[in-house]
Amino acid sequence: MPKEFVYPIADLGLAIGDLAGEEARAMVMEGSERIADLSLQEASAWLKEAIARLDAVVDEPTRVKIMERLGLNCAEMNKSHVEQALARRSQFASLDEFLQAEEKTPSPGTRLIREGDVIYQYYDPLAAFHRRCFCSLWWGLPDEENAPLTWCQCSRAFVAKVWEGYAGRPVRVELVESCISGAKQCKFAIHL
Repeated sequence: MPKEFVYPIADLGLAIGDLAGEEARAMVMEGSERIADLSLQEASAWLKEAIARLDAVVDEPTRVKIMERLGLNCAEMNKSHVEQALARRSQFASLDEFLQAEEKTPSPGTRLIREGDVIYQYYDPLAAFHRRCFCSLWWGLPDEENAPLTWCQCSRAFVAKVWEGYAGRPVRVELVESCISGAKQCKFAIHL
């Protein structure tokens, strides 16, 4: 397994320990000590089971906080992608002008639909690069298997970070569906 995968897995364990306690961390992260020795397929299978264990032992509000922390850390690790998105936004005088332009010419693998104060952002990782998730931790998951939707709260936090930059203020982002969990696309509702 590539070394860059070890950090997010360790980060998951830290977040679980901090927010749900050491007992939950030990249960969910069982087997993580050997993650660096696993193939991509084995690591994706381990992660799927770990998130299923997280769902079983940790309440939903805490799971969301755990995954939000991972999403914000991912945004920090992928700072250049976030900065590129914000640079596109800075080319427009207003959020409305930016949204109109993004609706006409969205970034590859994305599209926006505006309904009043709600923006629906769709990600299509299959169309963008023939994967069901932008997160490389899932690239070893067989096509016929789905990941638990809990994982995608990480993406929701990442999306919120970007949209807060676009809007210049906090926004609420709702995860509607995700490709890695069985939908055809990922869909987020951004409440402005």
